[in-house]
Amino acid sequence: MFGAILRKFSPSASEPVFADGQWPRDAVVEALKGRFDSVTHVGDDEGFGLYGVSDRGVNFVIGLMTPVADRVTEIAFVARFVGFGVDARLVEGVNRNLHLSVASLEPNGELYLIAGVEAAGKFNRDAFMLLLDTWRRDLLILLQALSADSSLIHAFPAARSVRAMKFATNQAPKTPEGEIAAPADLFKAYFAAGPSLSVCGACDGRGKTGFIARQCGGCTGSGFVSERRAR
Repeated sequence: MFGAILRKFSPSASEPVFADGQWPRDAVVEALKGRFDSVTHVGDDEGFGLYGVSDRGVNFVIGLMTPVADRVTEIAFVARFVGFGVDARLVEGVNRNLHLSVASLEPNGELYLIAGVEAAGKFNRDAFMLLLDTWRRDLLILLQALSADSSLIHAFPAARSVRAMKFATNQAPKTPEGEIAAPADLFKAYFAAGPSLSVCGACDGRGKTGFIARQCGGCTGSGFVSERRAR
């Protein structure tokens, strides 16, 4: 079933991908267990080793494509939501904000969040943890959309601190006449204080390209490139 769901969103994913990157399965699984609350091998399906994940009360599956028993060439993420009464407009709004994943509303009302990533280069645990955090971010965006009566501020304990919010406040700049100045003034001050960067045009700042996300070569995954200054 897992393989069939993945193929629906990415037809090429039904075939093993033998790219240069082949990550050690044990290291990948160890990283999963280090990031999420509970990770259990729940079986295999059409070339994928399936790992059921329960994290902060949310369940999803991570599939590891292993054409060679100890090597992972592709990783897929799937979360399924049933009975939430969502509509196409909500899903469209969610998809505009997702970084790695895509949300799909099925005719029967079931909602899927799915992502796929090919292994590339040598396995790096720190970089892989960032990938898992990106999936978590996408999941959080969807969960917030499903909880229309809850705001992110209410879900974040530090944001409920009056003292913290007082310090974190950024007041819109004003002109000498007391009118609100252009927001660009604040942006200019913040931007000028750091390195000169611009959004990568190859990936539009995502850091990844393609549905089966690959690290963008233009920005090496950061989403930003050094801005060239005219001389």
